[in-house]
Amino acid sequence: MVYHFRTYHGDDEEQIVPLWNLCMVRDPTTQEKFRQKILLDENFDPLGSFIAELGKRIIGFSLAIRRRYPLYGIGLEEETGWVTVLFVHPDHRRKGVGTELLTRAEAFLQRNGVKQVLISPYTPNYIIPGVDIDAYADGHQFFQTSGYKRMQKVYSMGRSLLDFYPSEELNERCKKLKAQGISITLFESRYTVALLEFLRRDYPGDLFRLALQRLRSSSECDEILLAVKEDEVIGFSHFEGEHFGPFAIAPSFGGRGIGTCLYYHTALHMKEKGRRNLWLAWTTGHAKDFYHKMGLRVLRRHEIMKKVL
Repeated sequence: MVYHFRTYHGDDEEQIVPLWNLCMVRDPTTQEKFRQKILLDENFDPLGSFIAELGKRIIGFSLAIRRRYPLYGIGLEEETGWVTVLFVHPDHRRKGVGTELLTRAEAFLQRNGVKQVLISPYTPNYIIPGVDIDAYADGHQFFQTSGYKRMQKVYSMGRSLLDFYPSEELNERCKKLKAQGISITLFESRYTVALLEFLRRDYPGDLFRLALQRLRSSSECDEILLAVKEDEVIGFSHFEGEHFGPFAIAPSFGGRGIGTCLYYHTALHMKEKGRRNLWLAWTTGHAKDFYHKMGLRVLRRHEIMKKVL
């Protein structure tokens, strides 16, 4: 069999999407989602999107990203690039197709000044935060063989909200915070500037971008909750559907139980709005331990992988 490799053409999505769903079994997509997260990403470059064909049939796809536009407060990250997705039809694996797709992706990034490649905590439109080491064990081995090393373990976590009820202990903790002038409240438009300044200062990058984007789409967004001291925003929580996060507390106010109260108020608000579950796509380290104490359990295990070119 002779495989042909080329860059992305405008009508490729019709074959890519069903192939994606065959290969990426835990992360299915649709044509609309593919357009929104891939083609309409400001950093998408068709010259970094590679197709493997057998005849006129697409049997493999990879996507390499480097920033063409700066991320809020972060910049271009000129020396970093990402391979956000790579898959090959099961019938054509272990025949060099994946290796060629990855080689082309790395060459594209290197030509554009990238010195390290990550798999793949790219924001804003990441597919999954690293390689799912359970669902895509073969892919994990493939990247290891290709010279990628584990950079960080990350976890997807979740819980049912059907049996969620705040405890009396929690209510007392929140009352004590309120006595100190710290309250948990739904977002109101009067907090717009204070919220954005808090995020710009303490959490530049994708968290600031997401808040700005949500507020632009709905200036009265009731899927944002805040921790407030006087008129200063010191904590931010967000959900969309059953997806919880991002979530952030001002570092100078850490260790006071503010995060616990903000989480519980958010979970309770989600339940009141009819959400049956709460899940988050990406956490690690001490944050994972915090969520575990809040009753969440690990749903998926990922590894962010790195290679120096």
